[in-house]
Amino acid sequence: MAWYLDTSAFLKLIVDEDESRALRAWYRANNSIWSSQLLRTEALRARFKLGLTSERIQSVLSTVSLILPNENTFFEAGMMKSTALRSLDALHLATARELGGDLKGIVTYDLRLIEAASLLGIQIISPN
Repeated sequence: MAWYLDTSAFLKLIVDEDESRALRAWYRANNSIWSSQLLRTEALRARFKLGLTSERIQSVLSTVSLILPNENTFFEAGMMKSTALRSLDALHLATARELGGDLKGIVTYDLRLIEAASLLGIQIISPN
């Protein structure tokens, strides 16, 4: 079974926040972690604001299996009914759904993504 990790969770693996310790413990106990190639872009962009090096980002990224979204993924993201869901979060959700029956759930701390995924019946966890 695969867990899908969004950017809000990924960054907590690197930057110390309230939830980081619990998330890191959860992460070490799970070995099938997936995300979108979008994660690479979002994390590398966030490094400027967070004062991280690209090497640190790449080091943690190397532990995540990344999915390259295809044309259908972008279409599905655009068709998501949630009006609160932002475009990049919709793309994360559509990419997670590509895992099909292998998807165990999504690891996120983003409230909009939590709401949208829950409406689709996808399990959400936010270790804290």
